[in-house]
Amino acid sequence: MLNRRPTKIFKHLKQIIDISRRTRNLIQHNVPQLFYNNYEAITFFIKYLRKRQALSEPVSQKTEEKRSIVEYLMILGTSDFSFSLKEWWAKKLDEMRRSVEKDTYERYIRLGPDLAAAMFVIKIGGKVKFKGENEWIDRTKKERISKFPKKFDPNYILDELDLNKYPLRYEHLHFIFNLYYLRSLSLKGCRTIDDWALDKLSAEFPMLEYLNISECKNVTEKGLGALYRMPNLKAIIVTNFQGTAAFDLTCFLLEDVNPYLQCIVQQPKYKSLPK
Repeated sequence: MLNRRPTKIFKHLKQIIDISRRTRNLIQHNVPQLFYNNYEAITFFIKYLRKRQALSEPVSQKTEEKRSIVEYLMILGTSDFSFSLKEWWAKKLDEMRRSVEKDTYERYIRLGPDLAAAMFVIKIGGKVKFKGENEWIDRTKKERISKFPKKFDPNYILDELDLNKYPLRYEHLHFIFNLYYLRSLSLKGCRTIDDWALDKLSAEFPMLEYLNISECKNVTEKGLGALYRMPNLKAIIVTNFQGTAAFDLTCFLLEDVNPYLQCIVQQPKYKSLPK
């Protein structure tokens, strides 16, 4: 009995070893074949390799790739399809302001040109004065504004306007037109007022006596020369930003055409405007 038992054990061990060898050979021959025939396994393996490569990638190489992407976007930003968020936002704000200005004026146009212009100027932060009154009206005078008529009233005639440096765009200049009895207009510091705007304004306001266009850096002698069309002007305040003799000469010629006119030429605070 004792001699047979080890023999049986050795026999079983031999069978186990044979089975393991056959299994190993089977795996070695069939597994590669099964792997290469399995599309999903290949895809998964490729993704795994790429992920491992990305994790082992040096930091400097990633920085170079990011830098190249930024440079690429900067190159595209100079083309017609600008990627500049700042420019896009500025354009959107300008469109919104244009729409708000138009809606504000059209809301009061039924009141007539004088009241409509007055309400528009007050809404944008300026101030107005009506004929026969000594007090300026701005947005802080809410009680006075509440007493404005709700329909056209010929007794409300604008006498003075002050836009308080508001940049009224060229296409909206007609918001302050048809004010035949306006005597004083202040456009001081309005950066949108240029030679084209002055040429358009010169055909309006037949009774205007006082015009302040100082600190309007886009005004040159070319636009200033168009003011000869305002025969009742008595005072013009301007700033010679260009520092040219032609500017001073134009003022002299305006005074020569209109002997009652006085041109007050101011010098800019800075020799070169800060950018």
